[in-house]
Amino acid sequence: MDSLQRAGIATLVVVGSVAGFTASGLAGAFSDGYFLGRERKKGVTYKTIAKRNAVLGGVVGAVSAALFLATPASELKGRPQSMRGIPNAVY
Repeated sequence: MDSLQRAGIATLVVVGSVAGFTASGLAGAFSDGYFLGRERKKGVTYKTIAKRNAVLGGVVGAVSAALFLATPASELKGRPQSMRGIPNAVY
C-alpha cells in the first residue's frame, strides 16, 4: 500500500467518523424527544448537539487515522481471501 492510498483511507476514516457521530447524535436526540417525550432543555438545540458530536467524531477519527498511519506498511498487506478454507481456484 503506497502512501497516497494510506492518506486517502485515513481521510475517509476521519470524515466517516465525523459524519457518523453527528448523524447518530441527531438521531438519538430526535428519538428521545419523539418517543420519550422529553422536554427540550434551555440552550440545547439540534445545532449544538450536531456541533458537539462532530467534534467528538473528529477526535475519534483523528486518533483512528493516526493509528492507521502509524502502522508499518508490512502489516497492512492483503492476504489471499478464501471462504472457510475453500480454495479460490475452480477445478
